[in-house]
Amino acid sequence: MLSGPGFAAPPISKNEHLALATDPIVPVLGTGADIAVFNNRITAFAAVTDPENRILVALATPESLLHIYSSGDGGSTWHQHFTLVLNSAPSRLEMVAGNGDSCYFFVFYLTPENSGDLYLLRISTDFTNWIQVPIATGPDTVDDFSVTIDREPRYYLYCLYTNEHRTGRNGRFTRSLDLGVTWEMPQDFFNCYDPYISFGAGSVLHCIWRFALNGREIHYTQNRHYGAPARWDWLRVLSATGEKCFHPVVAQAETAPPYRAPIWAVWTIARRDTEMLDIVFSYSTDGGESFSPAENLGEMFIDEWWPATISSPISCFLVYNSGARQSNSPTVIYFRYSRAWAPQIWSSPLLLNDARANALFESARPRVILPGLLFSYYNSDFPSGVYFDRPFFLPEPLKPLPSLVLTQFKPENQKLLFDVSGRRLTGSKPRSGVYFLYEKDRLKKLLIIN
Repeated sequence: MLSGPGFAAPPISKNEHLALATDPIVPVLGTGADIAVFNNRITAFAAVTDPENRILVALATPESLLHIYSSGDGGSTWHQHFTLVLNSAPSRLEMVAGNGDSCYFFVFYLTPENSGDLYLLRISTDFTNWIQVPIATGPDTVDDFSVTIDREPRYYLYCLYTNEHRTGRNGRFTRSLDLGVTWEMPQDFFNCYDPYISFGAGSVLHCIWRFALNGREIHYTQNRHYGAPARWDWLRVLSATGEKCFHPVVAQAETAPPYRAPIWAVWTIARRDTEMLDIVFSYSTDGGESFSPAENLGEMFIDEWWPATISSPISCFLVYNSGARQSNSPTVIYFRYSRAWAPQIWSSPLLLNDARANALFESARPRVILPGLLFSYYNSDFPSGVYFDRPFFLPEPLKPLPSLVLTQFKPENQKLLFDVSGRRLTGSKPRSGVYFLYEKDRLKKLLIIN
């Protein structure tokens, strides 16, 4: 049976790029309090950072309302800009923002009509104009979808959606080349559950999913031509251990050339088909030609699920749930990162949420953005609100030390003059350069000699 866009998987070969095993790490408590974006019940939310460094949040409520909030100060304060009344409450939201001069951002939402109708809202960045575009509507079921956008000034939009009530030709991939107004004839994807697409370096589009026939394999492919038809690469099987897998995500560092920018793949695995859920990861340092064996990233005896990633030129940032899903159990959100020069190593987990995090509703799973993350609180009926937190305090402007000043050279201070290596200078007047001067008060001062 085929998986992906109609390509058979090649034989699995040994991978020599082994990930380094890490010892269990005690989580670190994060800084700052949770900041409320919206504090009532919701059905779904999504978030993105636009080119102006505004954080945009789209959220849907059980009353069939879709709201847009924004923050221009790094998440400290939030303002509502847009509200739309829909025919029914969306069950899933995704959001992307354009990188050029188009002045749009895009909200994709899935409604329950016809067992799943998928729409796009294209909204101007000043919230004065918007259009609604149907992407996949009608009798065929849409259960899940993923969207992304490339980084070109005249960018394309990409969408992969699936019918998870069956296998076989259950997935469709489509693009918009005109800023979301029209969409191409969909390309077939086979045996695809939990689809996830993201744009990498250069023109490379990454796609990862759970194999629909058994739910126990993670499959990956890429398209190096902006998602063009018949340009999909061969299929890679990243995990085939026989254990159930869920919710894979993939990200690539935003550096060039693409074949040298590392790729991270993260997903949830259910050990021995039990409720013991673990976050595992794999990485590639050759543009996706090969991946390291999957390695556990969290604690072996604590459930972890719902990973979300985002990349920068030098890093991959990851958030995920940890704890348990029972009514009286704790649920926390951890933040971690990995650097491009050491993709096999992750930072210590940083605990961020204050109240218990949502543990039941995938539509309100945590989202990582720059410079923070968004999540919902726990409620047994609906996700409770949307909240923002930062992994670290925003840096304050540096203030010069009182003892670090510029001064002019005085011959009488010759014996107290040192170069940058710490050697005391002797002899005649020093040449032009930067030196350290120790005066009578023993405070070190910076001396620039012209």
